[in-house]
Amino acid sequence: MAKYKAANSRSKSSYSIENESLVNYSLYLGAVSVYLGTLLIVSNVINEIQPLPYLDEIYHIPQAQEYCRGNFSHWDHRITTLPGLYLISVGIITPLSNLVEYSLCEVSHLRLTNICLSVFNFLLYIWLTNNIHKSKCSKWKTLLSALNLAIFPPLFFFAFLYYTDVAAASMVLLMYSFHISGKNNLAAVAGIGAVLVRQTNIVWTVLVAIKCLDESLQSLLLTPSDYKANVLSTWRQVPLMAKKFFKLTPMNRKFVLLFQLLSRLVPYISVGALFLAFVVINNGLVVGDRAAHQASINTPQLLYLFGVVAAFGAPHWLAFIKPFMKSCLRSWRLLLVISAVAFVMIRYNTLVHPYLLADNRHYTFYIWKRVFEYHPAGRFLMMPIYLFGAYVTYRTMVKTSFLYSCSFLMCSFLVLVPQRLLEIRYFFIPFLLIRLNVAPRSWSTLVLESIMFMILNAATLYLFVSRPFYWSDSPLVQRFMW
Repeated sequence: MAKYKAANSRSKSSYSIENESLVNYSLYLGAVSVYLGTLLIVSNVINEIQPLPYLDEIYHIPQAQEYCRGNFSHWDHRITTLPGLYLISVGIITPLSNLVEYSLCEVSHLRLTNICLSVFNFLLYIWLTNNIHKSKCSKWKTLLSALNLAIFPPLFFFAFLYYTDVAAASMVLLMYSFHISGKNNLAAVAGIGAVLVRQTNIVWTVLVAIKCLDESLQSLLLTPSDYKANVLSTWRQVPLMAKKFFKLTPMNRKFVLLFQLLSRLVPYISVGALFLAFVVINNGLVVGDRAAHQASINTPQLLYLFGVVAAFGAPHWLAFIKPFMKSCLRSWRLLLVISAVAFVMIRYNTLVHPYLLADNRHYTFYIWKRVFEYHPAGRFLMMPIYLFGAYVTYRTMVKTSFLYSCSFLMCSFLVLVPQRLLEIRYFFIPFLLIRLNVAPRSWSTLVLESIMFMILNAATLYLFVSRPFYWSDSPLVQRFMW
């Protein structure tokens, strides 16, 4: 009888788990279907009012069409990135074209590449939120948080044009997902895909490799009790790990540990080696149009990232305002030093690309004119926002580990500082990585974020669709965009 009851209990438990999983899958499927439907409706409107390639699409679309024709030797030297996006499009469109016996490599169909990738990103957001925060949030909060990431305004907008941004985010997120799953070989393959879409993504591959190194050291050299005791302090972990390593006996045990560590890092090292070979062969990082994309040292770019984080993540940072003020009062000497460094960076290293001052189609043109150049002190008045953005960035990323937090800041520095041009697109991936580390616990915060993002998206799409304008020296229609 007891055995029967136990078996019956296990059966009910198994049924309950399966039923819950089915409900979750149905919920996610419904949300993804609604999201896809929304994307297709907006895409149809965009294609109707802008059927011809717009802005950078005049380079990307003809190049992709050459690949669709099988002409892989053709290359437009005005394009600065590798052909990852075009290869993705060809991989999707060519089989479909063969199936329907009609070429689908037209403007509207090529733009659908990013629609597909946006849906894929939504699924990745759901998976990553579930796996990063595990049981800390409900499925409904997980879904709403993932949806908010999917409608992150600047990246959401570029889902409707044939740009590389959505594909770049897809490959980096896929690499991050494989790493979290413990599939480092596949993560490295995704890292190669990320670099093929945009060369600077090698930096995020390095970040994932550092995260792998950090986790490997902890798992190999720290016991669960050691790690639990020092989880918030890498400064305590480092000497403890070193002590344990050098006390290990015999010597062959040390070699075993080193071999285990290297075996986990070899995939990422291979990606790095391939990238270095590319840079040497290509004689540089940029593929084409090198005159307009020369590397520089523009340190305020890191401050702009903190400004973007503070602005777009604002609903999540309201709870940080009071701790931030207390930290400023408690560590006022450190605050003075950081403020002085930021002041020097802004005063002596602010670089302005000619494109930023000349192209009035982008929002950054108006932000620069109305905020940074409206008054001589305008750019310095942003310093409190930068400092707050830096504070919440550190507080959010350090939850993973101190090493990961510092590595993230260094990688962001390496990606952004060499860029002379200020473009919101440069901040997509670092913002997404920060936002993914925010646990979706508060309904009010998530709903506020949703409302803010939907208003920004509606305003952006309205301006793009309904407020075209013309330049005096060009017959082509111009439109406002991120």
